[in-house]
Amino acid sequence: MISLDAYHPMTKIERRDCERYVFELPVHARWKNVAGEVKEETGITRDISSSGVFMICKNFIDKECEIDLQVDLPALVENAKSRVSVRGRVVRNVSLTNPDTGHGHGIMFNNYKILRLNP
Repeated sequence: MISLDAYHPMTKIERRDCERYVFELPVHARWKNVAGEVKEETGITRDISSSGVFMICKNFIDKECEIDLQVDLPALVENAKSRVSVRGRVVRNVSLTNPDTGHGHGIMFNNYKILRLNP
C-alpha cells in the first residue's frame, strides 16, 4: 500500500483530537489588545487543523484574546485560490528559541468559513 503522506507537501502531526498538518501559510491577524487598541499583523502558520492553528508573528498576543484571521490557502488547481476566514481565541503562547523570530500563538477556532477567491 502506498502512503499519500510521503508524496504530499503536508506532514501530519497527531497529538490532538483533530489532525494537524505542518503547513507554512501567510496569515493576517486582527485583534484588540488589553488596552482596547485594534492591532493588525501578518504572520505565518506553523501548523493547522480544522480546530486551530499555531501562528508565528512579531507581536505578542495576550492569552484568551479574541482574534480574527485570514489564511490564504495554496491553489490545488490553477486559478482556484481560497482563503479561510476565522474567528478564534488565543489559548497558548510559546517562547520561540530565537526571540528575533517573533512569538508563537496557539489559536483555537470558534468558527470559520472557506472563501473562494476570484482570479
